[in-house]
Amino acid sequence: MRTATVRALWDDVASIYQDVMVPALREPHLAIRALAGDVGGLDVLDLGCGTGAMSELLGPGGARVTAVDLAPHMVAVARERLAGVPGVMGVEVMDAQALDLPDSSFDLVVAALSLMFCPDHAAAFAEVHRVLRPGGRLVMACWGTPDQCESVTVGRVAARFADRRPPEGTPSGQALGDPDHLHALLKGAGFGPIDMTSRRMRLRYPGPNAMWAAVRHVHGEYIPADRLENARVATMAEIARVGLPLRNTGWLVTATA
Repeated sequence: MRTATVRALWDDVASIYQDVMVPALREPHLAIRALAGDVGGLDVLDLGCGTGAMSELLGPGGARVTAVDLAPHMVAVARERLAGVPGVMGVEVMDAQALDLPDSSFDLVVAALSLMFCPDHAAAFAEVHRVLRPGGRLVMACWGTPDQCESVTVGRVAARFADRRPPEGTPSGQALGDPDHLHALLKGAGFGPIDMTSRRMRLRYPGPNAMWAAVRHVHGEYIPADRLENARVATMAEIARVGLPLRNTGWLVTATA
């Protein structure tokens, strides 16, 4: 049920993701690409690929990229965007918690702000470890705790207008924000050397309306129609108070299988 909720959320956001979210996430995407280093000749899994922004950065670097995402609509957009991009071998619908991929088939797994949304983090990290070759690397980013993320500060204003909440246990973008918890999950999945770096990153939404569109896709389902305009006005006021670009602290992680 929780996985279905996450799938529905990202399926719904696919219509605005490229125009709204991809510009906002440019800074973390570039940080992950730099952390990946030389990818020439590597078999790479872009895990939770969204509309394909990371694959667009990795393929031209000489990698052989397989891109997967839980949401079918995201995959449809990614297939169209990535058609003809050098190095992209395919884009498939797949659950990170149960990857339909052979053991030891990748040199590098890249997860750009995606693994935090898996309801079963332990299963997802175990799957990443399984599909990596010995000595292969996971390079990932995730957001920090709620108090470290201005996106949460803004989102909470809209959430006050909701009359219900997501199903119990549905993971948020801050689900892996505790570094001790994240390190324990990686170690428990069998990863050896683990490097974690905290970084403050800017979310460059194209403007306040774009930021509201992102907030609405997260919280709008739970806000009654007669409260939605009040939620918009209050959220826009909070965006003006906090100021764009928003700043979130996140973790940049490299872990070796």
